[in-house]
Amino acid sequence: MTKRPKGAHGGGGENDESLSFGSALDELGFKSVGRRNVRRAQDVDRFVRKPHPFPRNACFDRRSGMIVVEFVNDAVFTIPAKALRGLSDATGSQIADVGLLGGTHLHWKLLGLSYEIAELMSGKLSSPTETGVSGKDAPEVSGDQEPSVPGWVAPVIELLADNLPGDRRSRWYHDFLTAYQIACETLVALGQAEQTSDGAVPRPDPILPPISPRWDDVAVAVIFLAAQNGMITFLPDSAREPAHSAGKGYDRVHKPGGRKWAALVHPQVSTIFRLLGMLEDREWTEAAETVLWRDSPIEWHVDFTGDPRFLRAVDDACYGMPDSIREKIDRFSQITDEDIALFTSESSQQDDGKPILRLPPQTREQAVSTILWIRRFDFDELFYKFWRINDGWLSQDEARQALEIFNDALAVAVRKRVAARLYPHIPHLAD
Repeated sequence: MTKRPKGAHGGGGENDESLSFGSALDELGFKSVGRRNVRRAQDVDRFVRKPHPFPRNACFDRRSGMIVVEFVNDAVFTIPAKALRGLSDATGSQIADVGLLGGTHLHWKLLGLSYEIAELMSGKLSSPTETGVSGKDAPEVSGDQEPSVPGWVAPVIELLADNLPGDRRSRWYHDFLTAYQIACETLVALGQAEQTSDGAVPRPDPILPPISPRWDDVAVAVIFLAAQNGMITFLPDSAREPAHSAGKGYDRVHKPGGRKWAALVHPQVSTIFRLLGMLEDREWTEAAETVLWRDSPIEWHVDFTGDPRFLRAVDDACYGMPDSIREKIDRFSQITDEDIALFTSESSQQDDGKPILRLPPQTREQAVSTILWIRRFDFDELFYKFWRINDGWLSQDEARQALEIFNDALAVAVRKRVAARLYPHIPHLAD
């Protein structure tokens, strides 16, 4: 997929061995149990339920005695609290402790009680699941059960599919904008689309991969798309209120203990951030900070290059570099006569012996300059594919989970430091 600078902002059949989201993604009951993956056909009935949109909020209306579930499409479902076994003798305060567990269940932490929303909507009122734990501490599937889909998967797919240029029923276009290119890449990685030269087309049989993409890369994809489409507005530290009405109904979030890193976030996006562990209430989590470095909104004037985490990451990237990566970088640092000949000759031969057309031949000096410019981006690409701040250099298997987040400000900053330290004789690589 062609890479360009960022824009203004920074089911298979019944015998199928895997579970598909289906074209509308709303026939799956999602269970948020951490970064786990897809299940097998014998467990399909545990996940497929009557369709409902992704829930945004749940609360107890004391005046009517109703549990109220609000969905991201503004639909509302209500049910009498006292009709639910386990709540008939509960106090108002205990009932009001209702929350959402992933995108599938109503959950009462104090009572250790959960009800699946899809079953309530189908009229099943007497089959609660006693958990005794909060959503954050919910146990992963064990024993003979197959792992569940991460809770963020469905809402992320919905967000990307509905906010890319084009039509989710036919094709999406990336318009050569970074945010849209990475959104298309994410849909492909999530098994929902096939890549094309100008975007992606929906798969007729969408199916989740056996291993989900990295949550932090998915978070960056969401940030880029939300910023591109005005679903997140980054506010300067000095801004007390937004200068326009675009933030009406949005969540205002910020750093803990202050008002820095403030942003207005669309509720659909803030729900995803919470599922990804990026937000607690309306404050960025510690895990979110290094993810946000990768976008580095200009409104925040973020400078992370003096942060101890960044400095340790540079040391680790230099001294813990695998031989396979070092060999590639060493190759980038050399310019051979054969490399130069590719740009100074009239034509070049492909493997089949057929000539390929090129731009007019360059002088040797021009060729060297062009090669150095290309090598810098080749160097960046290694970091985009094989390096993450919390894990260092990724193995080949780990890299298969990574999205290629190009124009990643954090990866570029580390590349510059590594190039300056290891290859000072080629200063262009550190630009």
